[in-house]
Amino acid sequence: MNIFQILSALYTQTNAKWMKDVNPADVSPMILNRWIAMNDGVRKYARWLDKYVYVLPPKMFLSLAWSILPKMNKAPFVKYIKQIKDDDEFYFIFEKVRKQYEISDNDFETIKPFLVKAIRKDMPSWFAYYGLKKSHWTKYHLDYNLLKEFRHTEGKPEAKGLEAWGL
Repeated sequence: MNIFQILSALYTQTNAKWMKDVNPADVSPMILNRWIAMNDGVRKYARWLDKYVYVLPPKMFLSLAWSILPKMNKAPFVKYIKQIKDDDEFYFIFEKVRKQYEISDNDFETIKPFLVKAIRKDMPSWFAYYGLKKSHWTKYHLDYNLLKEFRHTEGKPEAKGLEAWGL
């Protein structure tokens, strides 16, 4: 039996006689548990089975997996797990803010909704402050020429040349 026939039997067979025909060399507990974990409906069982992947011999692991998995009429279709994309709207600003203020992951997740709200409230000033590319400005339908207006702070023009270095 190949791995897919074994997986199908795990989900559908109510009688354990089919396990006698399985060659222990065909069963890899680690691979079997990986395929079980890809099914969202039984992922909690896969987490429990993780403890026994390296402890039990292949046939015993197969028997344990068969005994705890809920039986169905047919084996579920399982897609490969894909990485969840955390597509933040203002990721290009978030990176710069986190670097500037040295914000940790948990703290950043806490303040992110407030940061998004503040950015949406005044996008041109945020985009100008962090010197974002023209493509980001056009993505949000902002006039790139507004960058020049925000370059002046407190009515003073931006220092150029040696004056920028305090000389």
